[in-house]
Amino acid sequence: MTDNERTSDEGESTSRNFAPGFSPGAMGIGTPLYDPTESTPLEENESEGTVPPALLWAMKDRRHFHLLPEHRGAKSIRACLGSGDDAVYAIDDGHTHCMIGRRVGSSPDGCIYCLVARIPLEEYLRFGSGELVLDEIFSAAHDLSLCGVFEDEQEVSNVLPVQHFAHIGNVPREYLPPSPFIKFSEGLSTDP
Repeated sequence: MTDNERTSDEGESTSRNFAPGFSPGAMGIGTPLYDPTESTPLEENESEGTVPPALLWAMKDRRHFHLLPEHRGAKSIRACLGSGDDAVYAIDDGHTHCMIGRRVGSSPDGCIYCLVARIPLEEYLRFGSGELVLDEIFSAAHDLSLCGVFEDEQEVSNVLPVQHFAHIGNVPREYLPPSPFIKFSEGLSTDP
């Protein structure tokens, strides 16, 4: 049996596809202790529709307070600022921050690429009220990352860190609003 196969409850060998270029046991990637056959919900009672699923997966994966069962009284945020190519989505990340993100593009292998970042709650509120120009929202953020999300309703969804940006100046302009959604000709490689 190869690393990409497992045995079903009936004793049959079944094949399992992992994200392109990744397999259990590869450099630094251990064999999973638990190999789920379907995605777990993002969260109990998660509202549908405000934040696109791939982007919600990426923001929840990158936020700092995702390990707490609840944010101990923090207000839940699920918002969309702007529309079309200008759209930036937000979710809560504790009492003083929130995560922001936008869908950047997709590749033929089905990966959706999302730019996500962490922003102080006060700054988010200023952009949300229109006090500041929405196209500049990522300039007020830190912990900027491009994530690849393999979304699969029947199997397991995966979030992969593709590239971390130390500063807004390092983010390619075409990843920022109001740039249009990109159809990449092939999947992007991850940071070494």
